[in-house]
Amino acid sequence: MPVKAKFRRGFKKEASAYSREFRAELGLKPHDPLCPWQLAEHLAIPIVPLSEFQHKIPDEVRYLTEKDPKSFSAITVFYGTQRIIVHNDAHSPLRQASNVSHELSHGILQHQPDEVFNECGCRNFNQEYEDEANWLAPALLISEEAALHIVKTGMTIDEAVEYYRASKEVINMRINVTGARKRISSLWRAS
Repeated sequence: MPVKAKFRRGFKKEASAYSREFRAELGLKPHDPLCPWQLAEHLAIPIVPLSEFQHKIPDEVRYLTEKDPKSFSAITVFYGTQRIIVHNDAHSPLRQASNVSHELSHGILQHQPDEVFNECGCRNFNQEYEDEANWLAPALLISEEAALHIVKTGMTIDEAVEYYRASKEVINMRINVTGARKRISSLWRAS
């Protein structure tokens, strides 16, 4: 059973605020879909598909896109103070949106780079950073208002997937963590 992440005080409200703030900056309503590529452009964070490295490192790209595509989703690469996101474009479009949103979340939260590997050759993994990005990324794709909108309008999960370009898992997670069904039900009972 996965361990439930413990966030610093106010983090979940901060994540919802970012979701609203970026939609407003992009001229979107709080419940509108948010495209991670548009957000990346707005934040001046270039996104590079892994396939662009096909000519420089063909064996590595072939391995990560064909033989074991689950082993690499995306990474933020630092070039001085510039962040660049490299993502696995062999993944489905919905998975790519989640991958890019996750990496954007690291940038939005100003997570600092770590060495990729420790002295033993194992991957460094900052659990706090990953937990925060795992919370913010879905909040960017499906804002609190979007979760409420999905329930209020009677949208099916499949319709929400099509409209928001997010996976069923992300949509269900956000509906559940925002309490959207219960909140809309309470509103309907009250009126």
